[in-house]
Amino acid sequence: MLDGEPMTDSRPHSTSGTAPPRTSSQSEGRSSWQRILSVGTAGVLAGLVLFGSGVAQAEPSEEELREEIEDRNDELEEVIEEYNGKREELKDAEDLIDQINEDLPESEAAVEEARDQIADLVTNAHINGDTAFVNAVLSGNSGNIADRMSYLETLTANEQADLQEFVDNVQELEQKKKELETLQEDADEIISDLEEQKEEIEADVADLEYLLDQVTAPEVPDARQPNYNGDNSEVVNFALNQQGEPYVWGSAGPDSWDCSGLVLGSWKQAGVSLPHNVNMQWNQVAKVSRSELQPGDIVFYSGLSHNALYIGNGEVVHAPQTGDVVRVADMDMMGIAGFGRP
Repeated sequence: MLDGEPMTDSRPHSTSGTAPPRTSSQSEGRSSWQRILSVGTAGVLAGLVLFGSGVAQAEPSEEELREEIEDRNDELEEVIEEYNGKREELKDAEDLIDQINEDLPESEAAVEEARDQIADLVTNAHINGDTAFVNAVLSGNSGNIADRMSYLETLTANEQADLQEFVDNVQELEQKKKELETLQEDADEIISDLEEQKEEIEADVADLEYLLDQVTAPEVPDARQPNYNGDNSEVVNFALNQQGEPYVWGSAGPDSWDCSGLVLGSWKQAGVSLPHNVNMQWNQVAKVSRSELQPGDIVFYSGLSHNALYIGNGEVVHAPQTGDVVRVADMDMMGIAGFGRP
């Protein structure tokens, strides 16, 4: 398994307005979205670069930097949620692998027991005392056992049933082994993808944090008191108790959160299990209308790369983005895709 808690706050310090240069190993294999982001950053910070004419352009304003930070956060959030989704897929694959490994000994034992019974049946069938044939039947794969055994016309109905049970057991064991092999290959591929994507995200978060160092830190509003007493109070009050804790990509607590991590952590207090991915959460919950919203419901935003918990009075609590903290905000802070209730 990969470490699901990425490191943050490793910000390089410089008085320059341009991001520090990447090493060749950081730059290799970067995906198209990252190249686009790098171009965008270069465009905003180009004012600090001396061009061939030797003329220095004006430094980017704080407003321009904030626009760039917002754009990069929007792009990065989509990639982070994709990463979270792959981690959920890996968990599912590993759970299935564990289950099959747990079941295999029992299946193997059933096959061996049935094999002994069938050996007795074949021997008792007195097929010319052909021991070689008996061995051939019992060592054959599940695809040809039944064909070979069709020659045993002397078997009774009960013996035929025992034979079929043996064939079924062999086929089940072979299927489990094939599933296990496929799942392990899939898990290895997911792990490889996650390792690569983790490096890419960490590099872009570092760039983003560098930009954040160039602007005034966002003002943190006064924390809302966690004193809700209605339905789902444990969900709402848990989320409100996390106010002021930092956004960290891929994190689901206990001291830092991303958006879907805060939602799953809050609903966990009510005994509800949610995946750590906005799109998967959307697919799992019942859909409600805006007029039906109740505190604790989940607000999903356009693109399904961000969500928040509704707390009533048109407000939500959410983990916004890199450089920010869990906070209360207006529900209509961005375009809404829909609403859900676990």
